[in-house]
Amino acid sequence: MGVPIVMGLLVLYEAAVLVWLTRGRNHLTPLPTTWIYGNALFETAAPTALAFSVGSSQGIMLQGAAMGPSAHLYGIFIVLSVLHVRVLVSLFAGLTSALGLAAVVTTSILTEGEGASEVLGIPRSLETFSVVVLLLTGAAAALVALRMRRYLKTAAVEAARRMQAEQELQAAAMIQQSLMPSASPLIPGFEITGWNRPADETGGDYFDWVQLDDGRLAVCIADVTGHGLGPAMITCFCRAYARTALRLEGRVTAAMRRLNSELLHDLGDGRFVTFATVILSPDDPMVLSTSAGHGPQLIFRHSECEVESFGADLLPLGIIETGEECEAITHNLNHGDVFLLVTDGFFEWANPFGEQYGTKRLSASLRAHGHKGGDELIRGLLNDLESFVQETPQPDDLTIVVIRRTTAEDR
Repeated sequence: MGVPIVMGLLVLYEAAVLVWLTRGRNHLTPLPTTWIYGNALFETAAPTALAFSVGSSQGIMLQGAAMGPSAHLYGIFIVLSVLHVRVLVSLFAGLTSALGLAAVVTTSILTEGEGASEVLGIPRSLETFSVVVLLLTGAAAALVALRMRRYLKTAAVEAARRMQAEQELQAAAMIQQSLMPSASPLIPGFEITGWNRPADETGGDYFDWVQLDDGRLAVCIADVTGHGLGPAMITCFCRAYARTALRLEGRVTAAMRRLNSELLHDLGDGRFVTFATVILSPDDPMVLSTSAGHGPQLIFRHSECEVESFGADLLPLGIIETGEECEAITHNLNHGDVFLLVTDGFFEWANPFGEQYGTKRLSASLRAHGHKGGDELIRGLLNDLESFVQETPQPDDLTIVVIRRTTAEDR
């Protein structure tokens, strides 16, 4: 009965050690070095004590006890020493195991002589080989511990880098969001609402409104190719360039030409910006618009409940230097009409079958919700889109700007 009791106590001890190790790791508490080596010594001494106990109390020859099940425990405890991820601990476990087995073998030779080998058929050379195997097992465990330690250090460094990168992305996202208007502009005769949701922490879309010196208001929307940190940085200086150009130039098309010239020197190959702006005057139904590669732009006619669609009149910004300066398009917005600006992430989002939402569905959605106020209109458009795409992840940034000509009831 002694052997099962000893084995049971060993199992309970190892379970307690495992629980303690787990709690220590979870709380990032370093384990005392003396305890680690003391535990390794106790574990490797246990098979030795068990062999002596079996050999003396069960009437079994000590050589048989040394080469029996208790000897296998040495290897198990050496392997467990790898969990400490310390090279010296594994070497120590291998050395103490080898010394323990050597002590049992030496005692067997002194007390039982060669008679034990003749009775059990176990040559003494096998015992010596087993001692050497334990030393080699300790060395192999030390190599594994070394590899694990290097891997864990590398993983820790990579985790720290990822955490730092995530923090930087979050900071960049906060900066980018802070550059977008936090409140709608106040201009008589119009209700203006903007909304943005990037596909990643940061995005390549933005919207803005710029108060011009002559009292007019410029409403802008832009989409930089791609999404993420790079395009987000471009949106920041694009916004600054656009504000400067719109305030310095008297004509909106001249401002677009100036903005294109500035971006051309800053964007790398393959990068460009689609940009649209609408110029509003207080209580004036006539609005001006121009678009550099940004479209379609939609107008909801409240009285007819119809939607007009028109595209870009200039090339996207940042592609080529051009002296082109076309006339801005003039639109007449009656009371209740809506001028809608969106980025392509809205109508290019596809459902699980690969079918894009498309401009026709967008127009139909605008026709259904065009009579609503700005915030409610955006929610309606977004709900229709998300119902279509279902659970498909958002692939690109989404930006909407609603310019609504107010009615008498709104005042």
